Amino acid sequence: MSAAAQSREVWTSADGESTLEVRAFYKALTSAVRFQPGLVKGIEALRQVLDEARRAQPGIPLPDVGTLPQNGAAWTNTARAWGRLLLKKRVEISAGWQVDATLASDRSLIGGTGLGGAVPIAGSQAASRRLVDFDHVIVRRDRFLLQHNFDLLAVKITLPKGEIVAGRQVLSWGTGRFWNPTDLLSPFAPTDVDREVRHGIDAVRYSAPLGKTSFVDLMYLPQKQGWAQGVAARVQANARGVDLSVSAAKYVSDVVFGAEMAGDAGPLGVHAEAAYTLGLINLGTGKPVAVGERFVRGVAGVDWRPAEGWMLGAEYYFNGFGVADAAGYAGKLQSDRVVRGEVFGAGRHYTGFSVSRKATPLLTLQALVITNLQDPSALVIPVGEYWAKQNVIVRAGGYAPLGSRPDAALLQRVTLSDVVGGTGAFLSAISSLGLRSEYGASPWGAFLQVGVYF
Repeated sequence: MSAAAQSREVWTSADGESTLEVRAFYKALTSAVRFQPGLVKGIEALRQVLDEARRAQPGIPLPDVGTLPQNGAAWTNTARAWGRLLLKKRVEISAGWQVDATLASDRSLIGGTGLGGAVPIAGSQAASRRLVDFDHVIVRRDRFLLQHNFDLLAVKITLPKGEIVAGRQVLSWGTGRFWNPTDLLSPFAPTDVDREVRHGIDAVRYSAPLGKTSFVDLMYLPQKQGWAQGVAARVQANARGVDLSVSAAKYVSDVVFGAEMAGDAGPLGVHAEAAYTLGLINLGTGKPVAVGERFVRGVAGVDWRPAEGWMLGAEYYFNGFGVADAAGYAGKLQSDRVVRGEVFGAGRHYTGFSVSRKATPLLTLQALVITNLQDPSALVIPVGEYWAKQNVIVRAGGYAPLGSRPDAALLQRVTLSDVVGGTGAFLSAISSLGLRSEYGASPWGAFLQVGVYF
């Protein structure tokens, strides 16, 4: 067993009913990216004409457009420690703290722009899923960021029937491998390679068995604003070897109904999940609350082990939140739900494929292919993982985008009179940023990560 899956027991009471376990790691990630030339040139041209318009008419309201380098690199160092104190086998206290230091060649790479992103304009800001939090930034400079995250602090009490957990805790739903429509709390992006850590949210959760193979989860998700308070309920059961669950939740300004399943169909593992979202409007305004956006997101996939050491997977994802035209991608990728990390992708139809080969007990080779079917475009992600020692892992890989590249000419044709007059040419440039496909606008990337577990 790798050290990543183990905890170190550092204390045990004389009666053996109380224990303290601790885990820690240090990871160093070096990454390099090359942005699409059309996107770099187009955004620079747009930025220049916007600056010209501000000088010509200082009072005119205009959007801010940053800059992108042609090439860039970043070095991120992460240290994490977390532990679990079990008292009399009834009370459990868990805590986790993480520190990240990033040094980048350009300030645009500090906030997560680039490596692994569908396109570099996509938001990477985590959702505010906490009642009380502190400033995560310790030091911020032009090309350096030091931040920390106290992302786990919860107390679990075992009751005669069920258990209750209060505090900052990890909650994760869903059966999908690439996408999890029902998981609004701590989902991974489909392009994430390192999926070891999910960061906690503030919640009170009660779990209780309903039978031998079924249970219920009831949750309260507190927020400072009254209108943003959240609640969730989920019931899971097993019928003839198939895991089934249904859920209902109110999160921020959305009401979400979900369903999941996972089981076997002969030699294949099958899974599916779907979420129906109702976006509420006028919350907290004093006006009558109404339903605005409505959309469905769903995933269905299979896994297959054709031979010892091999694993193949395929998944289809329908994103009802997306748009059918690439001209609308930029707007979707900057929307609140994407920025909060709840929804991934700006299109509607996607597939994900994975091939994994355990070449030796210590070496695993993997290839992921994520496609936007309507562009069409794709992101190819080859990854290799090698356990140099029981507690040292080396992970290396890259990101290769396929698809139509951004159209720089669309942005370069915008003139000062277009900006001042708010013409269709200017509005089209701002809303689309010249994107002609989703993954075709992604940067080329490569990374090397070394992790040491203690």
